[in-house]
Amino acid sequence: MTPFKLSRNFAAVQILLYGLFCLVLLVSCAPDNGKAGDMTGDPQGKTVTVSPDRTTMFRNPFSGWMIYSGLGSGISENFWERYDNFPSSKGTVNVPRDYAPILLIRVIWAEANPQEGVYAWQDDCDTPQARRFKMLVRGARERNMRLAFNFGADSRDKHDNACPEYVRERGCKVFESQTGSAKVWTPYPDDPIFQECYAGFIHAFAQEFNDPDITAFAGGFGIGKWGEYHACIYSTGDDSPREQVFDFLTDTFVKEFTRIPITLNAHRWIGTGVQWDGDRFDPDSERLVQKGVDKGFSLQSAAFGMKTWFGNWEKSMLFNNRYDVPVASEGGWVKASHGDNYKGDGYRDWADVRKGEFLDAQGSCVNTMDLRYNESLEVSEAWSWFNEAYEYVERFIQEGCYRIYPDRLTLPESFGHGDKVTISHRWQNLGWSYCPTNIKQWEGRYRTAFALIDKETLQPVSIRFDEQARPSDWIKGKPRSYVFETVYDDVPPGEYAWAVGITDAWKDNRPGIFIAAKQNVTPDGWLRLMDVTVE
Repeated sequence: MTPFKLSRNFAAVQILLYGLFCLVLLVSCAPDNGKAGDMTGDPQGKTVTVSPDRTTMFRNPFSGWMIYSGLGSGISENFWERYDNFPSSKGTVNVPRDYAPILLIRVIWAEANPQEGVYAWQDDCDTPQARRFKMLVRGARERNMRLAFNFGADSRDKHDNACPEYVRERGCKVFESQTGSAKVWTPYPDDPIFQECYAGFIHAFAQEFNDPDITAFAGGFGIGKWGEYHACIYSTGDDSPREQVFDFLTDTFVKEFTRIPITLNAHRWIGTGVQWDGDRFDPDSERLVQKGVDKGFSLQSAAFGMKTWFGNWEKSMLFNNRYDVPVASEGGWVKASHGDNYKGDGYRDWADVRKGEFLDAQGSCVNTMDLRYNESLEVSEAWSWFNEAYEYVERFIQEGCYRIYPDRLTLPESFGHGDKVTISHRWQNLGWSYCPTNIKQWEGRYRTAFALIDKETLQPVSIRFDEQARPSDWIKGKPRSYVFETVYDDVPPGEYAWAVGITDAWKDNRPGIFIAAKQNVTPDGWLRLMDVTVE
């Protein structure tokens, strides 16, 4: 779809437009992007109806709650024990097993790369941060969680330098700032030595983590305050290097992360020296964000729930791209650091903040939400969600995460060897987020497949792909119907079972996305439909 274009006059009408968007959302979080509703065609055969699973937390790609952590000294050795036995208003719960399939790690460059050629994931790197990194990664893998990463390369919010010392030693131009009593330095992002060193770090990182079995997504870039790519300071004293730096960063990520999604922060002052300026926005920010999307970036924002900083510009930017690319959300209000400042947004208490964050996430049809860790457990966002807003934890799993299934199919009960077979099928999505099989990193990877499976082993004997049935088209409130014609001429006569799945071409066409069916799903992920005879 073509994104709605912002203009210099947009500020005067954005509130009205976003209100109209929300009215549409109440009817359906979807554009009218194709025929929906009743099955088309008149195939001969038996009709099968499928009951949906509306509650299970599926570990699907780029979907779900994320435990959010850093590598600082606030991470204790009992991090995983805490999350495995987490207090909630419903009693003790196991967060990694039942709620959060992703661990998000905020990676500060100097912590992950303390010396040139030395990295936190290497066995012989034994800094405190490297030990924490290995502990987090090992625990996530033991719990069948994927990793996600945001990067930090700006020191202005830190008491330690965010960049490794070898960058400055090689002659990179830097600027200094004060964080409390600590004086820290940050490279100018337009400096060629910085760019060479940072590209080398990202290359090394991707060599280890450009793997969809390990990593859910990577992004954030790390430039600007809090690594959120605003309030940038360039060596020129103005924003003239903005586009070159943007192209350097986006091109580096696109080159290195070829198999996992990459995300770009959708900020109204992206790449500029401005942090915020009331209701104003930079008129070129939308073009740059869209330029990133066109290159293959998904989107993220770190201000969900903040009514001032997550305003109509941000909402519209995400809303208009909601089915072109997935959106990763991060809550903006932090109990440990913001005190009761949230009251300026009109919130009554932290439970009300969590509700506001959830509604912002719903309005943007996000794919992920975060559960921020703090060593002081009761001031953590994770504790707040599970004890002050538990219903929204469950609602995001049940209503937010994409939940796809075929509700009605018609298939032949028998056919002759080599005969044309006609299958009619209709697909639903019960979640407001979409299944992002359309992103550039996954091009051609996931496909809708119909299989004849062995009734005893439940393994496929023959598979055919309906290329017209794309999971990324399945949007909440818009069922999509298809008629698929094919020939199974590679199986001997016999008794089989029909099955359907969303297969992964990178995994020998085994099912790679869970179908949200209540029953008849094989251990490998095929949805068994009915018996069939090949004559």
